[in-house]
Amino acid sequence: MSDRRAPVPATAPAAAGPAPSGPPRPIVLVAHGSPDPRSPEAVRAIARAAGADVGFLEFNEPHPVEVLHTIADTGETTAVALPLLLTDAYHSRTDLPEVAKRAEESRPGLAVAVARPVGDPSLAHALVRDLPYGIDGLVVCAAGTRVDEGRAHVVAVAEEAGRLLGVPAGPGFASGPGPRPADTVAALKAQGAQRIAAVCYFIAPGVLCDAALASARGAGVVHTGEPLGAAPELLDLIAKRAAEA
Repeated sequence: MSDRRAPVPATAPAAAGPAPSGPPRPIVLVAHGSPDPRSPEAVRAIARAAGADVGFLEFNEPHPVEVLHTIADTGETTAVALPLLLTDAYHSRTDLPEVAKRAEESRPGLAVAVARPVGDPSLAHALVRDLPYGIDGLVVCAAGTRVDEGRAHVVAVAEEAGRLLGVPAGPGFASGPGPRPADTVAALKAQGAQRIAAVCYFIAPGVLCDAALASARGAGVVHTGEPLGAAPELLDLIAKRAAEA
């Protein structure tokens, strides 16, 4: 297997989305939250870069309902609650509609549109951008979910990342069903890969991201990447999801 790969474009082509109409609505990024202080710090940096507010469902302050209250109290009548989540699972399907409902009930006259999660195969460009030369296998580390569609989404992102690099690739989950990163590394080695990298399909650092990378390192990867943070592809998707909502 050759270790010469075609260069990966610096950014994904911008996806055509619907043009927003009227004045821009306030955007509240809704993050899960984490006891790891690195995580809310990274999320707040993303919010600043996106020109959005941010609220946390657990562990950190403020709660997104409180943020929406503050927005309504300034006289705004519409806002977007946008899940800063990569898979369409429990938090986006259950928590986000509940956040919107609570905010609307406590602030009559406020309409809260719920956007889709920001996960998208185009984020594979950000995952592979800074990989070293000579990588011949790739494991895409993710948090994990019991929702089949969520795991299938991570598989699709891994396939796109592998296509961009021209190498075999697969997912590795820190929790829940599916292979752990070490399992995927072992499978790639069985296919002949020798210089395997692990990249982080996570918004921000935290306990699960660390666990996934530790699993990959223990299996012998030669490189580990960083979470997405304020990658331009992620900021583009935030704007697109907000316009769609």
